[in-house]
Amino acid sequence: MLQVGDVVDGKYRLLEQIGAGGMSVVWHARNDRSNKMWAIKEVRRAGLVNDRVAEMSLLAEIDTLKNLRHDNIVAISDVLETPDSLLILMDYVEGTPLAQARTEKLQGSETIPLAGGAFPQDVVIRWAKQLAGVFAYLHGQTPPIVYRDLKPSNVMLKPNGDVVLIDFGTARRWAGGQLQSVSGAAGTVALGTYGYAAPEILMGDVNTDRADPRSDIYSLGVTLYHLVTGHNPSQPPYEIYPIRQVNPVLSSGLEKIIAKCTQANPADRYANCAELLYDLQHYREIDEAHRKGLRRRVAAFSLTAALAVILAGGGVVCSSAATSARNADYRQVMNEARSQAGGSAAQIDQFLTAIDLKPDDPSTYLELLQAMRSDTDEFTAADNTIWSDLLATHREILQEHAGWSELAYQVGLTYGFFYLGADGDALAAAGFQDAVDSAQETADFWAQAGLFNQVFGFKARAGQKLGQVDYEEYWEALRRMVEAVDAATAQSDVAAFGALLLPTQVLAGYPDRFINAGVKASELDGLLDLIEEKSSGLICLPGTVDAAVEEDCRSIPEALADARASVGRHSGAEKKQ
Repeated sequence: MLQVGDVVDGKYRLLEQIGAGGMSVVWHARNDRSNKMWAIKEVRRAGLVNDRVAEMSLLAEIDTLKNLRHDNIVAISDVLETPDSLLILMDYVEGTPLAQARTEKLQGSETIPLAGGAFPQDVVIRWAKQLAGVFAYLHGQTPPIVYRDLKPSNVMLKPNGDVVLIDFGTARRWAGGQLQSVSGAAGTVALGTYGYAAPEILMGDVNTDRADPRSDIYSLGVTLYHLVTGHNPSQPPYEIYPIRQVNPVLSSGLEKIIAKCTQANPADRYANCAELLYDLQHYREIDEAHRKGLRRRVAAFSLTAALAVILAGGGVVCSSAATSARNADYRQVMNEARSQAGGSAAQIDQFLTAIDLKPDDPSTYLELLQAMRSDTDEFTAADNTIWSDLLATHREILQEHAGWSELAYQVGLTYGFFYLGADGDALAAAGFQDAVDSAQETADFWAQAGLFNQVFGFKARAGQKLGQVDYEEYWEALRRMVEAVDAATAQSDVAAFGALLLPTQVLAGYPDRFINAGVKASELDGLLDLIEEKSSGLICLPGTVDAAVEEDCRSIPEALADARASVGRHSGAEKKQ
């Protein structure tokens, strides 16, 4: 049996054990020649002699993975043999299984479950799209590959927020209307996890698995249910409830998608993952709340039009009276909103009512945005859903108002520094771009919006499309962003505070990318020194900084320490200048 420190095939040094199960152990290994990280799955031959299922699973995993190439599938590079073991050399996937409770944040994705173990809806939908894409790829092979055992423990969350499907030991090819064993013969042992496996698997004979590609769709639906509700379907009461019975804030569109995936009869599910992926990409369009909103706006428009016809007969006096009455109602609702506790549901409801009365005033949206991000949950997935629908509905009339550019800037700050969703960086960059496009260059925030647009644009691409990021330019944007901070105003300016904290998170996550691009480790340390200097006067007490950033404010010394440690670990990769 291998041990930590052993060198395999003359180059793969075992660093630590990262998994174990049955007759196999998974090691984190490093190629001493190239410094590249790998995962090595060690399967002991002694265990295979008397365990036919284990042997078939191993052979199936090798056979399935060796020819697959997909960004969200762990890839096999080679199979090595020793007298005692078979060693499968695989891509090393940094991250944690979705089944494990998280206590830390990973770059690009908030991984701390909400109350009850649920994850934010928009994050789950992002993962759902990636997994549906994986299954569309697997089912599109010739013959199709059926995974058979999807569950959160078989999905790894990477630091950039993407997910990767692992453990293909139960996967089989599906041909001639039935599963094929590794040898190609018809029939295979029924395998699956209770609660996640489709009924046709659990109800079949143990020696005759009846799974087909639609069985994976069922398991994907159950997995989404678990992630978005926090309810484990393999534990009592073993039921899949409509997700809004668990959390009324969740999307009815997503509820319908999960319900269709988890139909007992395979014929009632999505016919294929392409159909499922389409609905996931358009879930808001099938959302009952969205349709109700459209009907309400149509009804409001019809009523306004009818009143306009009636008032036309009464002349300007009636029109003026109606406008005055609406303005009076608006002022009353706004006064009530401001009297409510900051960020409370009652306050947000009042602001939404005020927007219904006067949808063309950006100042109301600004107050709503500040209320949404002022509570202890910061800017949540539910806040994002409400805000996205509002902006989609009223964007055109808001853009005609002089206050639009300031609102767009605050939208950028909100998504950049208060939102925990995986798409926050891209949404922040879009908000700052709107501000740059619509504001005059003399505006106080114009230059800062331009810098933030660059930084968050780079940060979004760094998490998704590594090859499309110029890290030298990214570095220059980070440096100029920090240099522009006025230390005297950082205490009360969310933008200045964020400009100090953000680079520490970036450098803690991937300093090697900057170093490999030619930025010296000493330059990275110099920027951290500047951040420490400018943040040294911050007083992180309630009432002295924005309530939503109090905790982050207190964490700056720790964040700086993490960034310095990360830069130190990677300084050996610095290129000779």
